[in-house]
Amino acid sequence: MINALSKAGLAKCIHTIAKINNTDTINIGNFSKQRSALQQLWSKTSYEIVKLRDNPECAKEEFDAIAQDTLGLQTQLSFDVNQAPAILTRRPKVAILREQGVNGQIEMAAAFDKAGFEAVDVHMSDILQNHLSLSEFSGLVACGGFSYGDVLGAGRGWASSILYNPQAKEAFEAFFNRDESFALGVCNGCQMLSQLSDIIPGAQHWPSFNRNVSQQFEARFSSVKSAKVIQFS
Repeated sequence: MINALSKAGLAKCIHTIAKINNTDTINIGNFSKQRSALQQLWSKTSYEIVKLRDNPECAKEEFDAIAQDTLGLQTQLSFDVNQAPAILTRRPKVAILREQGVNGQIEMAAAFDKAGFEAVDVHMSDILQNHLSLSEFSGLVACGGFSYGDVLGAGRGWASSILYNPQAKEAFEAFFNRDESFALGVCNGCQMLSQLSDIIPGAQHWPSFNRNVSQQFEARFSSVKSAKVIQFS
């Protein structure tokens, strides 16, 4: 970028004021301040409003979390990202599952396509009306959006269309019991899968989605670990 601007005759207009560092400190010239302190200063007004409007304990908990010494989102991969982890002889098929109100299927399909899968658009009606079989797929993804309404527990309606339809329940149960299959639930799709724990092996300990202390949506980072690796050939 600097070279491009210099070639355009703008070299005298360019000034380096800071560089990326690993100290979680903002340094600009003679100014130096911890990132957490500046972020809390920036968030202070919002915090004071939220403390009055919502649950004060939850508001303080989230505000205090800014100052915590955290590494943020981290990944620990078992393979070199610069090397192909596998050479596939085929593109495994993954069902991009959607229901009324779902709106995240396009982005999800694009992500799986880029990852080497054959993404197939599958509506719940395709399964309920026996237009296709889940046995054709290596994986399924229950996408996010507003299935059965943008409310807590909306995923239960989606899950009920499976649990109370003998044909659909049998199809999903057979899919989950295959050793080489995988499933991913996002947003309302995650709510839906949590309601299917009775037919998913090893899901008996899964938590349920209930009203939290703040009585509203909370967006906080958490880390997960993949305990099982599925290999496709």
